[in-house]
Amino acid sequence: MIPLACLPGAPDLKDVPRLEDAERAREQGVELVLGRVDDRLSLWAPARKAAPLCVDFLGGRQGYRLAADRVRHERLIKALGKVIGTPARVCDLTTGLGRDSALMAQAGFQVLMVEREPVLHALLVDGLARAAGTPLASHLTLLPLSDARDLVAALTGPFHAVFLDPMFPPREKSAAVKQDLRWLQQLCRYPDQDEEQALLALARGLDARKVVVKRPRRAPPLAAVAASHSLEGKTVRFDVYT
Repeated sequence: MIPLACLPGAPDLKDVPRLEDAERAREQGVELVLGRVDDRLSLWAPARKAAPLCVDFLGGRQGYRLAADRVRHERLIKALGKVIGTPARVCDLTTGLGRDSALMAQAGFQVLMVEREPVLHALLVDGLARAAGTPLASHLTLLPLSDARDLVAALTGPFHAVFLDPMFPPREKSAAVKQDLRWLQQLCRYPDQDEEQALLALARGLDARKVVVKRPRRAPPLAAVAASHSLEGKTVRFDVYT
């Protein structure tokens, strides 16, 4: 079974086959395809009826979180804390679909985004292109496709904070996991203990006042390193290292 294929309108990705349409992808049993839907680069499962996934910095499913009167109540923004001095910059080392980056940008931070997974990076590029010229997009900068460890020279501070939201293995009750998260789990590998240690060490080695790590509420701390303090919600918590 082919795990991923690109359709017309999608960028060329290394080692990813290209097919002429979604019907051919279904015939060949392709799990996920990357193509254009309503002029948006999107990811979807051709054999299922689930809605395509795209990056939408102008609203979409997370639009309510970007409302000006709501942003300040988000736990992530509370975990970042008050800005001391300028510039108010945050480095997001594991950007994913950019939802938390957009939230931080809406809160007034200048966000430097890093993403190493090619499909997610392509979706981010497309989302930023469609949002070009908006105040939110002016607060977002995406670095070229690469692992954060290969971009250390470009990660020059000072930063108000470094943000991490690494992939976490799915729970046993996987049926409760949202469709888009399942697709991300198919694309991204989970960091092992050594990778967690390297990622946290990289984040803490940058010129920043703090590191904020997003974790499932009941998960152990990243790399088994205790945080200075945490802000806990119903399903996730934010571990803060100062």
